[in-house]
This record gives sequence, structure tokens and C-alpha cells, in this order.
Amino acid sequence: MSEDDKIIQSSPFKGKKIEFAPTTGVDMFLEIADDFMRRIFDFEPGEYLITDESSLFDFTGLDEMEIPDIHKKIQDVYDLDVSDIPSGKLLGIFMRIHWQRS
Repeated sequence: MSEDDKIIQSSPFKGKKIEFAPTTGVDMFLEIADDFMRRIFDFEPGEYLITDESSLFDFTGLDEMEIPDIHKKIQDVYDLDVSDIPSGKLLGIFMRIHWQRS
């Protein structure tokens, strides 16, 4: 994608540049990410876009789940408490799941 392709051509955002957050970290945990997104949010690979900056907060409201509901589901599915990750970043959760499995 060229630099010009990243610039919005119309709408109130005309002239603004689109830039996606990197996925370098998430890419290291693709297997965990796919499993997590399927088991927690019922998304199959290709049905979602997550980056290193994605967080649980991006998925609140799905199936009327809020953060406490998501934390409980993660606890039930992975036997892992992630409520102490204030940002709710998925990358941090994936790292914890990886460490737990090691």
C-alpha cells in the first residue's frame, strides 16, 4: 500500500492518514490468538483484526459482555486471572497464556 493509498480521499476525515498499529507481538502468538478469539469471543480466524494495541475493551458489548464478564470467561476457559492487566491488552494476555503453558 503506497503512502497515497493511506490518505482518506473524502468524508469529514479527508486528507487524514490511516495507519494500523503493528502486529509483530500478536504474530508471535498466532496459535494462542486464534484459540483465544474462538473460545472467548466465538470468532474464527479471518473474522477479526487484532494488533499489538488491541484490548478487551475493543470487544465489550459483544453478546452483551462487559469487562467483568470477559475476565470471568477467561478465568473459566484458561484458569487464568487477567483482571490485573489494567490496559486489557490482548498481547499481554496472550503472553500470560504462553507462560502458563510453559
